[in-house]
Amino acid sequence: MATFSSILGGASGRRRAPRARRLGIVALTLVSLGPLWSGFVEASDPPSAKADDGDDDDRLRRLEALVGDLAGEVKRLSEENRRLTERIGALSVPPADPRVAPAQADETLPAALPDAGFPESQAEETTAPPEIVAAPNSPDFASTMSTSPADTLPEGLSSLFESGGDPATWADTSTSLSARPFLAGLYDKGFVLVAPNDQQRTPFALKFNLTTQLRYAGFVRTVETWTDSSGRVLPVVNQSNFALNRAWFTFSGFGFSPKLKYLFSVFTTSTTNTTVAIGFAGYEFSKAFSLSGGYYKVPGTREWLESARYPLGAERTMANTFFRPSISPGVWIDGEPLDNLYYYAGIFNDFNATHQIPNRPNTNMTYSGNLWWEPLGSFGPGYSDEEFHDDLAMRTGTSLTYTRSLREPDLGLGVTNPENTILRLSDGTPLFQLGALAPGVTLNAANVMLWSYDLSFKRRGFSLSGEYYARWIYGLNASGPGIPRKYLNMFDTGGLAQFSYALVPKRFEVFGRTSMVAGPFGDASEYGGGANWYIFANRNVRGTFEAKRVNHSPADNPLYNYIAGQSGMLYQLQLLTDF
Repeated sequence: MATFSSILGGASGRRRAPRARRLGIVALTLVSLGPLWSGFVEASDPPSAKADDGDDDDRLRRLEALVGDLAGEVKRLSEENRRLTERIGALSVPPADPRVAPAQADETLPAALPDAGFPESQAEETTAPPEIVAAPNSPDFASTMSTSPADTLPEGLSSLFESGGDPATWADTSTSLSARPFLAGLYDKGFVLVAPNDQQRTPFALKFNLTTQLRYAGFVRTVETWTDSSGRVLPVVNQSNFALNRAWFTFSGFGFSPKLKYLFSVFTTSTTNTTVAIGFAGYEFSKAFSLSGGYYKVPGTREWLESARYPLGAERTMANTFFRPSISPGVWIDGEPLDNLYYYAGIFNDFNATHQIPNRPNTNMTYSGNLWWEPLGSFGPGYSDEEFHDDLAMRTGTSLTYTRSLREPDLGLGVTNPENTILRLSDGTPLFQLGALAPGVTLNAANVMLWSYDLSFKRRGFSLSGEYYARWIYGLNASGPGIPRKYLNMFDTGGLAQFSYALVPKRFEVFGRTSMVAGPFGDASEYGGGANWYIFANRNVRGTFEAKRVNHSPADNPLYNYIAGQSGMLYQLQLLTDF
């Protein structure tokens, strides 16, 4: 008697069309019942003329026995079919994957067979099961999505955004999922809200990213007061607080053309109870050249340009916070003109756009650019080697920024963007504060030039990086008594150095880092270390603990937990999520 495996195509279990499965059941039944049917026909032959009347009774008994055997066989087949159906149902049948070769597709299991039923019941025709369609968040659905070559952002630029910024997703039109003009409801480095099937007919895409920093910061002072350059004595206070330090709600994609891209973020923090919007729109003419405009970072230093998602510790360093520019409206260009050579340069309103007001008093612009090279291949985001490069990765770059800065507004009025800072002397005194350079002197304007150079390495979980800063303040315009000659041209210098090592590759690393500032009004430093835990072996969810000693901080920004003049121990415990 034929077996189920032979009817279904052997151990390979090939998937058949619904009609083929029904034909297989009929064939199975006919083959299994063949001997019974032949006996039934033999028993049903009309008696010959020579047969006796007693033979009729004998044939009737044989016919009844055959019918009984038939009913028993049908019951046995029904039970075997039921067991096979349960066995198949217990196995996971993956949806068809368009990327799988035919030889691989043959390994899928057949659909459940219909119940054969008993002779007493009227079997209904089995309805063919519906075609399996991948769920929106299934791996098969994700495999139908891809990134258009025209929409590919140079890899070295994608890590500069505070949240999101990865290429917009679009549907692969070669799959059955492309029947609709748009697809939505999947995750691909962000929540895809709109993904077009045909970028030429429906050139619109929208992706949502949510990035948060939940932080505890504690500061234990070692001094009670500090004195700024104008002679004011200011208190140094202890700190202990939890904060939703940063949260970005970011929307990105393209519209009207895959080359016309946008990124818009609503940024909020409980540290200063402030919510602002930043973002830009730009057109990618080629991989080597894009033109954008909006409200974003002035690219004055590498650690500042790198996303706040990727510092080695909980926050950017003290020296970088002191030297770097801020966020300002402007226009800029960026691209990858040669393999692994990147640039980002633009013209912006201000070096430190502390206040964005309609009657902006300063008509001068800020000019800033950053150039970097990854000669050994992709360096990846940030400073730690979470990707675990098998071969050495290297990045080197430089930045140059110039502005003619007018007197900045009184910080007591508040700032429109908590990321922004102001120009300060090396002891932490605001540059434009009354009496900062000499008693009774008010500085009205100054030229500011900032240069930085950075160099970083990664290999097999180890990273080493550093950045040097140099700042010139000259061309001073002041009112009141004269400025001392030694302050007519001021030079401040500083830098950072840091390393990390993955004790558990892609999971757990320890790090140490230090930074310093030196200038005519004093020197400052910090040093410390901590650990990063990449909870899911990627950068999306990271726990960080860091402890460091701060000496005479010249930097001041509550988001970074630096307060001008403070000396003591700073502790930071943070959970970063990036969806």
